[in-house]
Amino acid sequence: MRDVADHEIGTTASRQLRRVTDFLAAARFMVGAGFHTHAGRTTLKLAEVFATRMARSKDGHFPFSADATARELGLKRRAVFNHARYLRELGLIAYVEHGSKRNVLRTRYGSDWTSEHGYRGTATLFAAVAPRVWDEAMGRRIEGEGHTARQVGVTDAGRELAVAAAVEKHRERQRHQHTEPVDNSETCTPSVVVPQPRTLGSVDGGDKDRTRERACRDKSPKHRAKRSTGWSAARTAAAMQEARWVQLRAWWTQGSCVRQLAYGLRPFFEAGWTWEQIARELTRWTVPLRPRHVASYVASEIRQRVNAGTLFLPDGLVAPYRQPETSTWDDGATPHGPRYAAMQAWKASTFRPAAARAAAAVEEIRRVLAGHVEPRRTPTAQERHVGAHPQDVRLTREEIDALLESSHPVVACETLWAQAEVAAESRIGAQNRRSTWEYLPAAPPERR
Repeated sequence: MRDVADHEIGTTASRQLRRVTDFLAAARFMVGAGFHTHAGRTTLKLAEVFATRMARSKDGHFPFSADATARELGLKRRAVFNHARYLRELGLIAYVEHGSKRNVLRTRYGSDWTSEHGYRGTATLFAAVAPRVWDEAMGRRIEGEGHTARQVGVTDAGRELAVAAAVEKHRERQRHQHTEPVDNSETCTPSVVVPQPRTLGSVDGGDKDRTRERACRDKSPKHRAKRSTGWSAARTAAAMQEARWVQLRAWWTQGSCVRQLAYGLRPFFEAGWTWEQIARELTRWTVPLRPRHVASYVASEIRQRVNAGTLFLPDGLVAPYRQPETSTWDDGATPHGPRYAAMQAWKASTFRPAAARAAAAVEEIRRVLAGHVEPRRTPTAQERHVGAHPQDVRLTREEIDALLESSHPVVACETLWAQAEVAAESRIGAQNRRSTWEYLPAAPPERR
């Protein structure tokens, strides 16, 4: 496959491989059959290196580092690239992800990135695949196309090849088995020897049993000195009793070790919290399922909430998260200090005059625009009326003050609005009576 577009995992015609033995068998077949004129023993060595890395992934993927592979094989980087290309063209490996020299730590930390975090690029990932030519030669029946194709059976010829390979593998195993006779010259087997008392050294002052000592030293854990927590036995027992009451209130703490739970709740006890306050705080936490280790979850959640500022405890009870030390590079303690100071001086001399001119231009524009703004008009007395209802009822300031003086200091909003509507309607009715009138002439005398 000379086309580079066919070397991707989504466009390759080869199917996925997960076992190392299948990948090595396919590589030996494709190189030995001469499908590629430049592939040879070095290509097979590179395939063996890829096979060792392939065993670490369940999907048959492995990373590719040209420098590390060149050191491992004793080749030049260009030779490693060439033989990796031969494997791609034979349909034995395909790209999963292309490597990049972009610093992924900058993306991870964002604006918090400093030079102390360092640099880390992304590696190239390959997938081990099997070309269709090898499957057909081995007598395998394949269903599907491309990387997602799967083996569904074998042909008659493939079954004969599989039986022959199994027989050859059995003969090879028998050929390498240990066939020397067992030495029975001793008087008895070691299992019936009378046990002797164990001594650390020989009688003549020889060396001690170094093998036994080394074995015991490697397997025995190293004990570290335990420091006192400052809690007496009575105080610990009281904390355990408080933890039992907490368990009755918080459902997800039930079934855990009371001693471990009391130890996880010690920051609360140190702060003087009662079991009611602790249970009220734990029930606020949204815990959908019971944690596997309740005490560890409680201790971790307390530390996380205290450091996040959602739980307030006295200082010193919970250890803060370890923050990476940052440097501004202008402290002079590093060789980059003078360089940073010189860079800041260059920025000030280059960009700050332009920034000052831009700020002055903005101020001039604001002054010109302020001169074209129309002056505010003073509202009339009628416009200064305050709306007492959001629809069409309006009251004056004097009427509102009188209403507040005559009403109860603590009154519902509905009652206050009803009083405002009544006052406004009475005022509007009085105004209408004064402003509108109708002349009615005297009625003529009634006829008798």
